[in-house]
Amino acid sequence: MKQIVTHANPDLDAIVSAWLAQDFLFQDHETEVLFVSRKVPEKLMLHADCLVDVGNTYCPENYRFDHKPPAFQDRNSTCATRLIWEYLLEIGMAVAHLEPLVQIAFQGDTHRSSEALKQSRINGPHAELTKLKTEYRDTTEVYQRMVLWLRSYTKEL
Repeated sequence: MKQIVTHANPDLDAIVSAWLAQDFLFQDHETEVLFVSRKVPEKLMLHADCLVDVGNTYCPENYRFDHKPPAFQDRNSTCATRLIWEYLLEIGMAVAHLEPLVQIAFQGDTHRSSEALKQSRINGPHAELTKLKTEYRDTTEVYQRMVLWLRSYTKEL
């Protein structure tokens, strides 16, 4: 079982980056997504199979994908979703079609503004995540339902 770790009360960046790890990076393995405080326990830092949007480290060869300092001086220059997506492209995974999703995750995480992000907040991934968070208290349940939604949504991209 591969462990993917991200932060509690996940935003779209954490959800999408964990999903990319689950469905593409570890596509041939069973996975477990753990939601922890932003200060990742040392044991998980050392032993988790993949960290996304936590840990303040960018080291793709060790499956560490965070965009916050000291990994990147400017946390708004990228996001965890973009980092793992770019890595998946580099290793030859067929994920280029996910670029629109990556862009709105990046824009939402870095407080940019675009028509695509506005639309996402109305009836796209941001809106779906907000809805699921109001319907379910359990973060794992929110994540699992969001993954189902993302798989369906990205078939149309």
